[in-house]
Formats: sequence, structure tokens, C-alpha cells
Amino acid sequence: MAPTPGAHTLGRHDLCVSKAVFKPGSMLVPHLVLCYNEFSTVQVWFLWLEMNTMKSYGIYFTEARKAEIREFDVPDPQPWQVQVRCIANGICMGEVTRFTGVEDPGYPCIVGHEGIGVVTKVGASIKHLQEGDYVPSLAWTSLENRDAFNVRPFRKPPADPAVVLTEPVACIVSALYSYNITPGDRVLVMGAGFMGLLNVQGLAHSPIDELVVTDVKADNLELARKYGATEVIQTGTADGDARLEELKQRPFDLVVECAGVESTIGIAPLLVRTGGRLSIFAWHHGFRPVDLGTCHIRGLALLNSAPGIGTDHNVDTFERAQRLIERGVFDLNDLVTHRHSYRDVSEAMDIAARRPREYIKGVLLFDD
Repeated sequence: MAPTPGAHTLGRHDLCVSKAVFKPGSMLVPHLVLCYNEFSTVQVWFLWLEMNTMKSYGIYFTEARKAEIREFDVPDPQPWQVQVRCIANGICMGEVTRFTGVEDPGYPCIVGHEGIGVVTKVGASIKHLQEGDYVPSLAWTSLENRDAFNVRPFRKPPADPAVVLTEPVACIVSALYSYNITPGDRVLVMGAGFMGLLNVQGLAHSPIDELVVTDVKADNLELARKYGATEVIQTGTADGDARLEELKQRPFDLVVECAGVESTIGIAPLLVRTGGRLSIFAWHHGFRPVDLGTCHIRGLALLNSAPGIGTDHNVDTFERAQRLIERGVFDLNDLVTHRHSYRDVSEAMDIAARRPREYIKGVLLFDD
């Protein structure tokens, strides 16, 4: 790619500026060039190169409970990148807390990380991807350039991209690694929301003896049963609360706390056997009292099974998540209950924040 005639050039000891000339629909992008002369002296040059641009729009949170759609230019991908057109992107509770102001992201901010899209341009150095490939995408933007070396395509175009959200499943892949499952384990999952039900799907494919699931919503518990739970318990009812008390006398090898509320984190240590594992999978916003006395006496292993826990760092959790979705180990068809055009993001976020009884997961559709 040749330097733009008349472009800005920064030398090592001097600055030479002349009028930049470039055509509409392009932008000047800085490139760092290292040059060695005959005296082995390094010279550093910044060349402003002309690159084509495409119009993109993205969703920004500008203050608590206020979202805006903004337009901006996206240049051609760098040699190590691909350009991806987003098709659908999930609404994570992380985005909800930033929208409501529970978490302060520093406004304005662009958000999103649970998307799927189509490759529209490929950088010169990328050989494993081509235009038309379906790949995971990140931000709530119509177009984005992604570093491509760890991006893998789906084997075939998904029939319904809105239910093929790789990132949440990748979180479960990391969590399953941290659970250190032993064949024959008895497992309790507390909370059957979106991530709780994905946990149930993953655990049901593990060599465990019992998989008990609790939640306040009867419909979600029926999904848990469909996905392989051996017993479901509706908490907040007399029978359900009595059953949970009974289970304290026969505690579990592993308890996975997915509800993210104070009541579950309070009772969870009492449901883990001596020497067992208690996984705090849910993201708790704010402080929670935890019975560390019980954790100490019982010798519990406390697991912070957040995405950052990773695996052995030689595993691409996104690629494994994609393959497990394609195999049907993880199935989001029943879990995506709400679909919204990106233009209706404010309404979508309000519904996600209220979480009506029928709500499990919302998805934004980038439909133009």
C-alpha cells in the first residue's frame, strides 16, 4: 500500500507536515515503520496511509439508563485482522448493570461481547478465514475489525444465528474445567437463569450421579429437567424450602451458585460436604456476607468460576464452545426468549433490567 501523496510523515529528528489529500470514503491510518541504515542505526517513521472506510453504527451507554446509536468510520482491516458484520449479539447481565448504573463503566462507553457475525473483509496475512465465514463477534457495532489469529469459523452457517452465542458457552467451558468433576459426583446448581441452565446442560454431559437444580421459577425448572436435571426444587415454596433443609443432611460434592443473590450465597456452604467444592459462578454486584466459619470447618474449596479462571491456558475456550454448540451439547433455542432490533436497544435494556417472569435471555438483532 503506497503512502498517500502529500501525507504527513514524521521523521526521527524532524517533523515535516504538508497538506493531506485523500478521497471521500477513506481515512488516514498511521503505520509504524522501522528502518535500518548502513550504520545499523534504527530510524522510526510514521507513515499516514490512505485506507478505505465503511460506515458502522454502534450502541453507546452515555449515562445511566440512556443508550445512543452513533455512526463512525471503520477502516479496512490490518493484515492480521478480519472485518466482521454483526448479525446478533446477546444482552449479558454485565451490560444490564452498566446500563442501570449499578456498575460504573465510565460513560460514554461502547459495550457488548456475545455476538455472531459474518466476515466481510480479510487481512492479507490471514489464511484460515474467508469472506462469508460465520465467526464470533464482540461489540454492539454493525462492523468491527478483529485480530483474527484466534478466531475460528463455524463449520457451516447456523440456521438461526441469534441462538448461536459463543461467549456465554465459553464461560461454561472454563467453569467446567474449574469444577474438577470426579465420576459419581453429586452436584447442586442453585439458580436456573440463563447461565444456570447452560451450566445444567454442560454438567448433564459429565459423569455425575445426581444433578439437582433450584430456582424460584417453575418454567425454568422444567427446562432444567429437560436438560438432564435428576431433581428440581422450587425455592420460595413450603415444599421446596423443606426439601432444601433435608438436603443439608446429605450435602453435595459440588455446589454451583448461579443465582447471584444474597440468600443463595448464605445457604450454599451448608449444602456442601466436608472437603467438597463451592463454586461462586454468579457475578455478585456489591458485598455479600459469607459463612467462612462453615467453609473453614468443612474444609471447602471455594472456586471463583468466573471467565477469568480460564483453563490450562493451552485451550481455546471459544473454539471448544463453538464445536460443542454445533454438536448440540449446548442448545440455546429455548433460552433466547426476547429478540429486539438494535434500534430498540433502550426498550430491550429496560426489559432485561426488569426481567419479567418469562424472560431468560435477550438478543439484539443488527438487521440492516
